[in-house]
Amino acid sequence: MAYPHGVTARVPVPALPVNDDGGVLLQRLVDDGTLHAEEAALARTLPAPRRATFVAGRQALRDAVRQLPDHRSAHEVPVLRTPRGAPLLPPELTGSVTHKRTLAMATVAPRTADVLHLGLDLERRPTEADLTRPSIAPKILTGREAAALAVLDRDAMAVRERTLVYFSLKEAVYKAIDPFVERYVRFTEVELTLDDEGEASVRLLLPELAHGRVQVEARWTLEDEWIVATATSREG
Repeated sequence: MAYPHGVTARVPVPALPVNDDGGVLLQRLVDDGTLHAEEAALARTLPAPRRATFVAGRQALRDAVRQLPDHRSAHEVPVLRTPRGAPLLPPELTGSVTHKRTLAMATVAPRTADVLHLGLDLERRPTEADLTRPSIAPKILTGREAAALAVLDRDAMAVRERTLVYFSLKEAVYKAIDPFVERYVRFTEVELTLDDEGEASVRLLLPELAHGRVQVEARWTLEDEWIVATATSREG
């Protein structure tokens, strides 16, 4: 699927056997070209629950790269990890990966002056059962965001969903700006103004990125049971 600044792919998370550290299936994925041997070696070092989502994420990244007309051969290069845990793509590409227990998703794009880094996040839309749990709003919203949410004439489920949209967008923004700051970013260091068309204005409150040094665009979509948020950063 195409998004404003990249292409995406999604892959179901496989059920990897635990008793052999996933070795049999991992080797099968290497043999059929789904996974690079170096990616499989990295996967074997991960805890069993993380191993399955890593495999699906790398498969989604590879599927997304294959959709780029000028980078079809890039899928032969292993996608390992940066010291910050992001996918280590060839320098001419930028990308991001996200996953939940059952689904992984990746986005990639050529790196240009207008697209330096991408961020992607996937969240499951809330259900009635979620309404019985405490809201994350007090932990993730700035004062302005909380005020904007409070004036909306929405039912409890809609408010809970909009809160998750804020959360997902901020997660995507963090990934898009992480190469600039290389540190944990608090939820209240990014302030969003949302419209109902899927666009989000991004205000960065980090001291390192003051004075407009970095610009970020972000948007979200609702796709079946998922919230998908994307962000793109460039130097201002």
